[in-house]
Amino acid sequence: MDQLIKESLSDYNIISSVNLLEGIFAILISAFLNLILSKFYTYTHNHHSYSSSFAQSIVLVGITVTLIMIIIGSNIARAFALVGAMSIVRFRNPVKDSRDLAFIFTSIAIGMACGTQFYVYGFAFLILFCALLMFFKITKFGEVNLDNYVVKINLNKNKRDFFDNLLKKYCKNFKIISVENLDNEIDFEIIIFEFVLNKNISYHNFIDDIGNNIKPKSINLLLGENYLEE
Repeated sequence: MDQLIKESLSDYNIISSVNLLEGIFAILISAFLNLILSKFYTYTHNHHSYSSSFAQSIVLVGITVTLIMIIIGSNIARAFALVGAMSIVRFRNPVKDSRDLAFIFTSIAIGMACGTQFYVYGFAFLILFCALLMFFKITKFGEVNLDNYVVKINLNKNKRDFFDNLLKKYCKNFKIISVENLDNEIDFEIIIFEFVLNKNISYHNFIDDIGNNIKPKSINLLLGENYLEE
């Protein structure tokens, strides 16, 4: 190990093996590829954790890694120096979505490919990555769609029978989860129920019918019309 370090240090040279034009070209290619990656991130993102600053960071991280790889080149001494410099940096910004982490690693991989002048590998990997993103988006791969709803309704007790008839009319099956009687409003009760609508029945039509005929004090959607991961 000591011999390896001595040999590496003996070859140490602060002058990069990549000239200025080649370095600028590599950074520009890296910026272009990471801009495409960032655009696909924006296009395929469908969660509430989206951040425009993260989309910009994808490009900035990519070109930074490209410059780092140009500086390091094939010199082990520079690599050790980089590890020492980066070890004092602490990153405390939490990643809200594990999918965002994949984009950061992809940006780093593209930056490394461009920094080492493996442009074809970086471009090919970007095409494959974006193709998989489109496949996941079109097929909704990994998503579990909820076809059941959980609703909380505050209604008059006298309307309970009519409410039960509406459930039988619109729902394939339903289940009352809880019924709460209010001390200060003896004529009203809060019902939380779970149901699955019949085919070709819209949730909004069902709720509108409840509102027009029963006129509850409030209707709150607790679960439904969403994906589990959101």
